[in-house]
Amino acid sequence: MMLSLLSDNWRLALSMILALLIGWNIRVPVFKMAILRNFVDKPNKRSSHTGCVPNIGGIVVFLAFLCSFLLFARFNTTSEFQYILLGAILIFLIGIYDDLLEISPRKKVKGEMLGVLVLIVGGGFYLGNLHGFLGLGEISPWLGIPLTFVGLVGLINAINLVDGIDGLCSGIALMDCIFFGVWFYGCGHIEYALMCGVLATSILPFFFINLFGKRSKMFMGDSGALMVGFLLGIMAIKFCETDIYMNGTCLVKAAPAVVFSVLAIPVLDTLRLFISRWMRGKSPFAPDKRHLHHKLLVIYGGVHRKATFTILLFNLGFILLGILGRDWPNELLISCDVVIFATLFYVVDRIAKAKKR
Repeated sequence: MMLSLLSDNWRLALSMILALLIGWNIRVPVFKMAILRNFVDKPNKRSSHTGCVPNIGGIVVFLAFLCSFLLFARFNTTSEFQYILLGAILIFLIGIYDDLLEISPRKKVKGEMLGVLVLIVGGGFYLGNLHGFLGLGEISPWLGIPLTFVGLVGLINAINLVDGIDGLCSGIALMDCIFFGVWFYGCGHIEYALMCGVLATSILPFFFINLFGKRSKMFMGDSGALMVGFLLGIMAIKFCETDIYMNGTCLVKAAPAVVFSVLAIPVLDTLRLFISRWMRGKSPFAPDKRHLHHKLLVIYGGVHRKATFTILLFNLGFILLGILGRDWPNELLISCDVVIFATLFYVVDRIAKAKKR
């Protein structure tokens, strides 16, 4: 009751502080529990790490986000929030089950689909406008629902697939949350700004222990990566939807293309891999070491921090391109993203191959 009397700015500030404090203070207990219960990732031929490392760091992100979001978000004014939370919980449970017991990619995707369906069917949350992309403006639910379903499931897996080296998934998610959160706040969408802020500060403690930690180092695991991908997808769709009604600084004519720019690194790297695997007659989910981050690890002699910060710099460049091209035609901005990514990957790949010789 008392929290409902707080101003929006106070709610935003306190919710982020609480998420940060929870994440920071539970990281060590979660690490100790993982070691005690042997919830660890053991290195194999595909691993980029040595030694057994706890793989349930997603619990830190999940609990920090859940507690702060439940306490400070106004569910009575944002009807879809309860379904967002329910979908996030379902997807987290699928992820933690996979981290602990390992399930087939097919079963995992089915679980992700269930979480997405809860959001779409229960919350009535789906894409309703393409802002002129391919000549389409407002679209019917018959098109918006399938696009939302495929887009969310695809992004969940794209975010999960970039979680291959220290700090990469959490770093990209941090940057994207800041972008969406600042825009939502500036346009008066306080509840979504709060969601972005809480997720960002829930991720922040994990980012530092994953990238810089020595004694309490953990991996995010599927439990964290899948949930983060789900929430980033929701932010992206809301970004496209809110733009319809905005004017002035909040008007973004090429909203779908801006979203594509913000998420370009995980989306384009995943699409490239899926197409490459399909052309080689392999399952799209067949693991390998052909990701962008694997190429950079070769260049930097296996140093994760250098590879991570290089990709985060690329990610920042794509975000800035999205901001610069927010009034361009959607097709032009997306084409620029594809060409730039293809060029970057080609250069990185050539350097990595030269290093191996």
